[in-house]
Amino acid sequence: MKTILSFMGEDHDRLDSIFKDFKNENLDKNKAKGLFHEFKTGLQRHIVWEEEILFPLFEDKTGMHDTGPTAVMRTEHKKIKDFLEKIHISLANDDIHTSDLENELIAVLTEHNNKEENILYPWIDNSVSEKEKEEAFAEMKNLSPEKYNKCCE
Repeated sequence: MKTILSFMGEDHDRLDSIFKDFKNENLDKNKAKGLFHEFKTGLQRHIVWEEEILFPLFEDKTGMHDTGPTAVMRTEHKKIKDFLEKIHISLANDDIHTSDLENELIAVLTEHNNKEENILYPWIDNSVSEKEKEEAFAEMKNLSPEKYNKCCE
């Protein structure tokens, strides 16, 4: 059985790879926009998986509602979504000079992902049963794209 840590860590790696491709300065504008859209919607899906499936499961198991690591993660998600939207708006206006925003996003994401992979995901893995993990993975797989495939927020 796959762990939450391995599944979500693999998604972090997939998203990092897309973002790295997006940052390639040799891309034409349309290719860059397409890669950013793929990154943005993928990261939005990842956040929905956490906020609507994994965090409630963890909070129910630990009793840590509105406190602890998930409260911190939700606050950081707001910052991440703000950076995503700012970059998206710049690209939509044909301004491809988003390096400062990209660097700020990467700084927040790097710290955020490290906390998830080193603290939260292992804690979730240790707190839930195999059956609960299977149910969470099934929910994640069946998540409607309408929940995360948003162009503008």
